[in-house]
This record gives sequence, structure tokens and C-alpha cells, in this order.
Amino acid sequence: MKQLYSLKTLTLALTLTATTGFAQSYTGGTYTTVMPGDWTGNIWATVPPPAECNNCLIVIGDGNAVNMNTTLTLKGNSLLSIGTAGSGLTTKLTFPFSGSTATVHNRLNIIYGDPVTITLGSSNASIDATTTGPNDGVFLAVPTPTGNDPYFYIARLGTTANYPNPTTLSGPNSLSSIGTLPIILSDFNASLDNGSVTLSWTTALEINSDHFAVERSTDAGAHWSTIGTVAAHGNSSLPLSYSFNDGNPAAGTAEYRLQLVDLDGKYDYSQVRAVRNGLITSVGVYPNPARDYVNVTLAAGSLQGQGAIVRLINQSGQLLQERTVTNASGTTVALSVGSYPQGNYLIVVVGADGSKQVSKLLISK
Repeated sequence: MKQLYSLKTLTLALTLTATTGFAQSYTGGTYTTVMPGDWTGNIWATVPPPAECNNCLIVIGDGNAVNMNTTLTLKGNSLLSIGTAGSGLTTKLTFPFSGSTATVHNRLNIIYGDPVTITLGSSNASIDATTTGPNDGVFLAVPTPTGNDPYFYIARLGTTANYPNPTTLSGPNSLSSIGTLPIILSDFNASLDNGSVTLSWTTALEINSDHFAVERSTDAGAHWSTIGTVAAHGNSSLPLSYSFNDGNPAAGTAEYRLQLVDLDGKYDYSQVRAVRNGLITSVGVYPNPARDYVNVTLAAGSLQGQGAIVRLINQSGQLLQERTVTNASGTTVALSVGSYPQGNYLIVVVGADGSKQVSKLLISK
């Protein structure tokens, strides 16, 4: 089944687990630490794991704090076990910063699609990448169809400018690379501008993507409705930007999310973004141009049970008139403007929630 993930959740499936034993036969060998220290140091019961380990069992023993001072690639049915269930000892795998120009980085590569698993067996077991640089940490490696680099790295555990993933994972947890290629969202934003909501998002990776369904909720996520769709690119390993405009946003607070849909119809959801639109949904100003008077109409349905303030302001920002209206929904306020000189003015309506709508008015003689 295809799954789609956003970068918010590390791209590796997180599930609760406990390490109780290893029934599988690991043809790539079993490697167990017997003391803390560097991965490449003399900390192993026999020999350290090879740099590329296929169908291996690697056990970080209880109470061992190990520094990943090299690069390890796990393939096949490999399992990296950090600590055991019920252990009260602190067991940790740490990724120290190797330096941005280092040829060999401190990282763990996991081949996507291979049944590779990392388990943190107890609440005292953790992976710590808080000090990693842009090329260190836990990577999810996807084979690229072309190019010299055999892998396209789409996720990491650590703090970088482009990948704000969690820096530490604690047990009991499990990281699994089993699955099919995802759509990876690197950002998703929503903003209110001139009475409409603009949604924008960027994908870091797309494999067999079909479309994005834009969904909106006005009841705190209890119900969602699709307000539009945007076609996806299909396949790309380069960042791609998308946008959608909701020209008729709901009054009050609305929540937005993306449904990321694959070609086979499988889907997942993005994070939720909330936007607060003012209680004022529509203001009418007529006649415009005006000569002796102008009517300011607050649409029925907006500002239900709420008050509003109507202001007339000149080009210098001077307040000329102000009217306070209670229960403003459907109300029309008449302003006398015959004594003002010809020119441009502003009608500003301020709702009880602090939102406001500004309309231009031309006074003509």
C-alpha cells in the first residue's frame, strides 16, 4: 500500500514496539556492543558491522552510549536494536557533527522499500542527532534512476535549515523503511490577504503523485469539505511549488489541509493550517462616487449579534466621522458628505473582533 508522509513526522513510519527477541536468521551477521564508545572503536563483541550491512542484526547493548562516527548503510532485512524492553539503563546512539566539508559523514542510511527496522526497546533508549550538521544524521535513501549518486536522500533526523525534523527520538519506538515511495511535503502555509486565503506548499519529492485535494473545515476539524484540487507533477526529485486561492473564505476561524493523492488512489494528509477571517464578510458603499451622502451597508449574515464601528477618513488619515452600530448584521449607515471637498476618502468598518474592511470612496462635486 502506498503511503504519503510530510516532513513533520520524519518520513519513517513510527510505531510503538518492544524488543523481546530475535527469531529471524540474519545471514549478514550479528554485531553486539559490549561497552560505550565510538562506532569504529573497540566496542564490539567480535568485529564492527561492515559499512554496508545486508540482512544484519546490530545490537546496542543496554547502558552503552555509542557515537556514530562513520557512515552505515542498512539493507535487506536488517535490524538495529537499541536497548531492550524494561531496561532501566540509558542506551543511546548519537550522531556527532562531522564538519560540513568532511568527506565521510556521520550518518545512517536506510534503503527505502527494504524491510529495515530500527527499534528503541525501552523508555531509556534514544537516538540523538541534536548536534548534527547538514550531512549527518539518519537518512532515508531512495535509489535514483540516473546520476552518479546511487541514493537520493529525502529525510534526516537532525536540525538543518531545510529539514526541521525532530532531533531526538526516545523509546519504545520503531523506525521502519517498509513501504512505497511517498510524496514528501517540505512546507505548507496559509495566509489571509485582501479577503481571500492563499495556500502554498512545496514538495521535496514526488513519485507517482496524482493530485492534491484542498480541504477546509469551519468546525475545528469535525467536518471537512473539498474546495478545490490541484494537479500534481507526477514524478520529481526537485522541489516543486504549488498554490491555491480560496476566494470565498468562511467568517471566523477556518482550518485547511491537503489530501495528497497517489496514482493508485491511496492518500494521506498534510498538517492543518488555521486562518482567522474577520466577522465582516461584505461591506457595500453607494452611491460611489457620492455627492451629498453615502450609504454603508453591512451584509446580512455578517457580524451576527455583533457591533461595528463605521469611520470616514480623508487622504491625510484624519478621522472625519465615526458611527457605532449595535447588532450590525444587515444594517445600513448613512453618512452626510456634502460638506467635504472633492477627492478620495476611505470607509473603514471595524468589527467587534478587531477585524476591519476598507473601501474607497470618491466624493464628486
